Amino acid sequence: MSVVLIIMGIFITLAMPRFSRSLESARADVAGANLRAIWTAERIYWLDNRTYTTSLDVLVSLNLLDPSIPSNTSYTYLVTAADTATFTATATRAANVSWSGTVTITQDGGLTGTLTCPGQANIVVGFQ
Repeated sequence: MSVVLIIMGIFITLAMPRFSRSLESARADVAGANLRAIWTAERIYWLDNRTYTTSLDVLVSLNLLDPSIPSNTSYTYLVTAADTATFTATATRAANVSWSGTVTITQDGGLTGTLTCPGQANIVVGFQ
């Protein structure tokens, strides 16, 4: 019985880093989807105002953006720059001592970013 428990413990120990990375990769995918939602809200806002906004609160108040996105606890979302022609929005990893990094989207819809963790391969997020 104890041999079985020891073997199971070894398997769990070996599987934990892979599980942790998969879980973080899934969180990064959610951050990318949320940035795509911000991108869509910004595009609609631009059609009405011929400028982009730096305020996620404005997008939420106009019902262009789900209010749960800015209050996400895994990532901090910000529109870091906006004017009549361009905007940049970021999702920065929060509430985690291991993984860190930022995912970015711009007015052209390009999504880029890298998450890092000591001893793990980087998670690269991005698509055009």
